[in-house]
Amino acid sequence: MERLSVITVPANDLEGNYHTAFTVFDDSAKDLRSSAGWTLRDAIEYYARKYGVEKDSIRIIRPFVPQEKHLRER
Repeated sequence: MERLSVITVPANDLEGNYHTAFTVFDDSAKDLRSSAGWTLRDAIEYYARKYGVEKDSIRIIRPFVPQEKHLRER
């Protein structure tokens, strides 16, 4: 089972509208494994494809952390 943390990322889409993007990551692995997407679903799907993980084996850690807070704490 993969347990992924989620960072919410403030962004503007191509039309200039405010949007929240998502980065998922597993910091328990030896190397940082992460993926990003406009939606949480996209980020998870990209992660699963990139690292050869079954989507059904992925669990999301809550609460999600805003990017600003994540960067301050690292």
